[in-house]
Amino acid sequence: MTDKIRQIAIALIALAVLAMLWLLGNDRNNADDGAATPAGVALQTAPADAARGIPRNGTLDPVSIDPARPADRLPVYQAATILQDYRDDRDSADRRYRGAYFIVEGVASGIRREGEAQVYLDIRTSDPEQPVRANLLRRQICGPAGRVCEVEARATMVRRGQKVAVECTGAGIADSTPVLEGCLLRGGAN
Repeated sequence: MTDKIRQIAIALIALAVLAMLWLLGNDRNNADDGAATPAGVALQTAPADAARGIPRNGTLDPVSIDPARPADRLPVYQAATILQDYRDDRDSADRRYRGAYFIVEGVASGIRREGEAQVYLDIRTSDPEQPVRANLLRRQICGPAGRVCEVEARATMVRRGQKVAVECTGAGIADSTPVLEGCLLRGGAN
């Protein structure tokens, strides 16, 4: 009889703990649950003191994963949009992208090495012959809390045809190819 009472007591305690965890989790994620977000509107950014590089709701917030940078919201562009902007009006595109720090999303066309030191990622655009070139930093952020690794280790995580996101500084256009400098691969390279 006492064994049955113990089993019931343990089950009730476990049920109470699960209920508290469920309530605690729902309390943190209840911001505008009922409101539909329009297409194209990004999720709320994390507070500046939150850990960076940790996916929330399956995606990274549009803030820099580099702890040395401010936690401000970064603009997000598609690689095809950058190429098209340069084709439409080079001067206007230069004013918009050159020297600005932003996130570029697209599909990896390949990772290549130029010389001994430079590793770059080609991001596919609507024109198969014209990628956007992202020159990668030697030191990459390879995990949450700013864990650092060499570019070669980070580059092995990217496969051709895989969705990628990089955060970079626009560097203009060279030989009709938009160039991005000082790039960090974001996330698990998606």
